[in-house]
Amino acid sequence: MKYLVAIAICSAAHAVEAPRIVATPPADAGRGLIRVSQHEIRHYPGKNGKQFLQSLDNGETWRLVDLPKSYPNATCLTKESPAIAKNPVTKEFIRFEPLYRGKSPTDGIYTTTGGIDGKWNLVTDHDGDGVKIGGILRSPLWVNQNKRIVIPGHGGGCWTWYSDDQGQTWNRSNKVQSPAHKPGGVHKGTRWNHGMVEATITVLKNKKLWLVARTAQDQHYQSFSSDYGKTWSEAEPSRFWGTITMPTFHRMTDGRLLFLWSNTTALPEVETATGRGEDVFTNRDTIHAAISEDDGKTWSGFRELILDEHRNNLNYAVTSGSNDRGKHQSEVVQLDDNRVLFSCGQHPIHRRLMIMDVRWLYEKKRGSDLAKDGTRDWSTHQYINKIVGHCGYNRKPGAQVNEGALQVLRVDDKSLTNENQGAVWNFPTGQAGTVHTKIRLEKGGAGIQLCLTDRWFNPTDATVDQFANYVLSIDANGMCQDKQLLTPGKSATLSVQWNVSEKSATILIGGKRTTISIPLKNPCPNGISYIHFYNPATETDLNGFSIFKAQAQVK
Repeated sequence: MKYLVAIAICSAAHAVEAPRIVATPPADAGRGLIRVSQHEIRHYPGKNGKQFLQSLDNGETWRLVDLPKSYPNATCLTKESPAIAKNPVTKEFIRFEPLYRGKSPTDGIYTTTGGIDGKWNLVTDHDGDGVKIGGILRSPLWVNQNKRIVIPGHGGGCWTWYSDDQGQTWNRSNKVQSPAHKPGGVHKGTRWNHGMVEATITVLKNKKLWLVARTAQDQHYQSFSSDYGKTWSEAEPSRFWGTITMPTFHRMTDGRLLFLWSNTTALPEVETATGRGEDVFTNRDTIHAAISEDDGKTWSGFRELILDEHRNNLNYAVTSGSNDRGKHQSEVVQLDDNRVLFSCGQHPIHRRLMIMDVRWLYEKKRGSDLAKDGTRDWSTHQYINKIVGHCGYNRKPGAQVNEGALQVLRVDDKSLTNENQGAVWNFPTGQAGTVHTKIRLEKGGAGIQLCLTDRWFNPTDATVDQFANYVLSIDANGMCQDKQLLTPGKSATLSVQWNVSEKSATILIGGKRTTISIPLKNPCPNGISYIHFYNPATETDLNGFSIFKAQAQVK
């Protein structure tokens, strides 16, 4: 509660600065970002890297610095950095590679003597060979009063490696696994079934470990350990939505729990998706953050930290090579009481280092004026129906601003996966609140589908109404539930007022309550944080509808 009071005082004085970009990491996010000292932060490169990124002013400015000759080259991919962490017991550093691809006995875990630029020492077994703990690894965590190191790994499921001698010898926990994705419902095919992977771990105040992992399902899965990572409970769905994207926990020094992930759902799988390999990723254009003051029971935020700057590009999937791309994956370093530095993204042109004031996650309102801001804060893109590069679709911008309003149409373009346009906008999550939108159903337009949701869906996802929390459908004549709601050709301020506990939402026009209400279709433990507009036309509609403004206020 004390943090909420502080936020109220701060908000009364001035708005909290939104997350901002400060640099581009030398490797994909998820590993390699480390606070070396009170004054220095670094981000390391991957295999054959020659320089690391360094900040000496708490993350504000950055420069490339040559790696010392004492630093051992990595065997991982050039796009991946090893995980480097400071040992709180020895005050020295330890390095793990995401996956040991080298076959030399001199490859493996390294520790330092004399600091991070001192001597790097290979951890060896009884035969003198380098210790390599298997599976794809993330960053280590010290638990049980720093007596044990745990590090999540995966390969056909998740586990933890744990060491009780500060990294010299290791044992492995049991494996936990999520169910395989199966076709059915909206899915004509099967997603890439990689199992439960890329786990993140935090220590709860009751001493249990909480593990949350990426899966091929629509949700991240979770597991708990009561013995500091030696054994794990059976995996189960977590409260966090997310599909084939990496989650990250970070415990703030004051005890608050920060979570970064892509709160997004991919397009339904097509018939050609077999589940036996990567097909196409359609939900990596943003990354989100939430914060909890009660050890994960309740959360604030669910806000987009950044939208991918390339999300509308015609050559999205092949620009600057065909590696993985997008804004998912992250790692966090705390800067001061309320600010963190985080890395996000895959691919050199998509990676970002950013500073976030976590008080921004407590804000209760947001607005967008399309005439002034354009689609800066909106997702509107459409996909060209051909997989190119590495698991990607090229894009077209989709709905665009014209004469001060975002025009949402159905175009005549058979190259697209879906000719129907949509528009998606994020605001701070709320169990109750009101979202206002100045909107106009154009004469000859096919109608409007407006959904309130608890996560990002693709603008062109034709199945959103099945998974949304609230759905408002307006026909071509402006009718809804046999009542006149809008007049074609006339602008109106349409508001949706919701309270999850009341199971229905109320519709207002021009600030006046109507007799129209819409039911809560799907459970909503995380609150509402998105409005999704969609043109429901079944044939070309070049009139559509127009969005002028959107504003949300949550409780």
